Amino acid sequence: MRLIYIPLDERPCNINYPQSIAKLQRKIQLQIPPKDYLSQKKKAAPINQLWQWLEGEIKDYSGIILSIEMLIYGGLLPSRLHQDSVETLLNRVNKIRQLKEQKPELFILASNLIMRSPSYDSSEEEPDYYAHWGASIFRWGWLTDKKNRQELLASEQAELGSLTQLIPPENLQDYRQRRLNNRQINQAIIQLVKDGIIDFLSIPQDDSAEYGFTAMDQREIYGAIACERLQHKIHVYPGADEVGCTLLSHAYVNYYRTPKSPIKIYPLFSSIHSETIIPLYEDRPLGESLKAHILAAGACLVNTPEASDFVLAINTAGQVMQEAWDQSQKDITYSTCRNLRYFSTKISQLIAQEKPVAIADVAFSNGGELELIEMLDDNGTLDKLIAYAGWNTNCNTLGTAIATGILSLNSDNPQTIQTNIIQHLLEDTFYQGIIRSETIDTYLPAIGASYYDFGDREEDIENIVKSSLMQHWNNTIRKTFRGITLKISHLKFPWHRMFEVDISMTD
Repeated sequence: MRLIYIPLDERPCNINYPQSIAKLQRKIQLQIPPKDYLSQKKKAAPINQLWQWLEGEIKDYSGIILSIEMLIYGGLLPSRLHQDSVETLLNRVNKIRQLKEQKPELFILASNLIMRSPSYDSSEEEPDYYAHWGASIFRWGWLTDKKNRQELLASEQAELGSLTQLIPPENLQDYRQRRLNNRQINQAIIQLVKDGIIDFLSIPQDDSAEYGFTAMDQREIYGAIACERLQHKIHVYPGADEVGCTLLSHAYVNYYRTPKSPIKIYPLFSSIHSETIIPLYEDRPLGESLKAHILAAGACLVNTPEASDFVLAINTAGQVMQEAWDQSQKDITYSTCRNLRYFSTKISQLIAQEKPVAIADVAFSNGGELELIEMLDDNGTLDKLIAYAGWNTNCNTLGTAIATGILSLNSDNPQTIQTNIIQHLLEDTFYQGIIRSETIDTYLPAIGASYYDFGDREEDIENIVKSSLMQHWNNTIRKTFRGITLKISHLKFPWHRMFEVDISMTD
């Protein structure tokens, strides 16, 4: 299966993860544009060159997985910053229609995010004025949405009036206008699905909340999908950076796998409360998001392990979800409302019965749980999994673990299965869960650097993180992955900040 993949942006999670998953099936060839044709954080991709490249390549490929953000706006962050007119954007949308006309047998899978609305002051990924007015703009949208749906408290009505006076009107107008333009593009993409140009559309939501701008946009999009009866071809759910992995899995199951039937997955939860927890940065119970990601990936849920193709072991909080950097001081419900010993033992039993097991480690946001990894290492099953993920948000992890598990089935490349697991242990559990906060709290202040500003010490920071990763690996992984001598050959910070890291290794 030969596929072209246009990623959401140039970060490792959007480029490396789908490529690593594709390697699980040697029959898949995944072609990505040259790096120079992609965005560079806030700098938009050279859209005309990217389109010329794509139009010249499709004759040799059977399908495309494409990001609307990259092809229409020039990338994820440019989609939040652009000043393009609706006419310019719609002209680019029409080029997708022309791709299908050029090659009618081409199948097109696409993703198109609902623009996020962060609740804090930061212009790192938003317009410059968001550094001062981000929290206020979010709150204005939250209160406005709530007012339209139910009555505000007197204190909330007063707060909305104060915010209206406080926020510079040109900033609020700019933000609202860009959201309106993007929403019109969402509608145009839905029309492409109706017309049979796009075969399947995923609409993930980044940093969603119960009320606010994103929720308002979401309701409009839901209404348009329902009006056209496109619910089976357009899926809306929380997520973002995992969408390339999800669509790769969807393509594999629906356009290549024989027989073309859903992969059957049994969910094993670590707590009786797992399905009802509303994860941080998301707007709905975990169990509902799980259903969405399962369907989007080309799978279905079954009621017993025996009926499944593999077990998805989902490690959640007991009731109260924390950030991974706080896991040394866990809320008591991680113990009283969850039995990690039972969970890890059940995983071992399933593996002993030769049932494939993938793990979605979502007990914490922004990193995996060290205690779970230690327990799986102690019982000798960590290196017998078919997939592991535990990064960023609940849905980032769910989508990655599900897609990796699906393509790991009947894989003729077992070394890649282990490589993917090790990669996520290094990035998700050790870096995101432990080392990142340690480095921020201790090392960066000592050298005069900060989370977003490394000064001239980036190489020093890379070396200290690399050393810490090796130390945590050697101290933690004691009984599994025997025979592997791990060496980190490459470590970089792609956006020159501490949030994400790009790691390559040799063994």
